[in-house]
Amino acid sequence: MQSQWQAILEDIWPSRSVPRYLLWRREALLYLAIAVAISLAAGPEVIAAMEMTTLLELLGASLFMTAFGAGARLVLMRLWNAICSVALPTPQLVVIRSGASAPVKVAALIYVSAQAAWCLAFVLIIGAWGHYVFRLTV
Repeated sequence: MQSQWQAILEDIWPSRSVPRYLLWRREALLYLAIAVAISLAAGPEVIAAMEMTTLLELLGASLFMTAFGAGARLVLMRLWNAICSVALPTPQLVVIRSGASAPVKVAALIYVSAQAAWCLAFVLIIGAWGHYVFRLTV
C-alpha cells in the first residue's frame, strides 16, 4: 500500500528528476485533476456552456447571432410592454376608445396625458443625469 501512495505522490509532485517519457503522464494527470476541480466548482453551468459552444459550432456564428438577436428582441418587446402598461394604463385607454360620454372621455384623456407627460419628464431627467455622469467620467 505504501508503494502505491508513493507512486501517486510521485506522479503529482516528483521528488527527483523524472525521465522525459514520464512527464506527459504527470501533466495529463494534473490537467485531468484541474478539469475535474473546475467542473465541480462550476456545477451545472458547465453543461450550459458546453451546449452553447456546441450550438455555436453546429449552427455557425451567423445563425447563433440571429438566435441571440431574436432573444434580445423578445426581451426588449417584453420591456416595452411593461413600460406601456405603466405609462398608459389600460382602463383609461378603454374608456377613451369606448362609446362613453364626452366628459368621461376628456377626464380619461387628461389622466393619460398627465401620466405620459410625467413618464416623459422622468425619462428626460434620467437621460440628462446619465449624460452628465458620462461626461464626468470621460
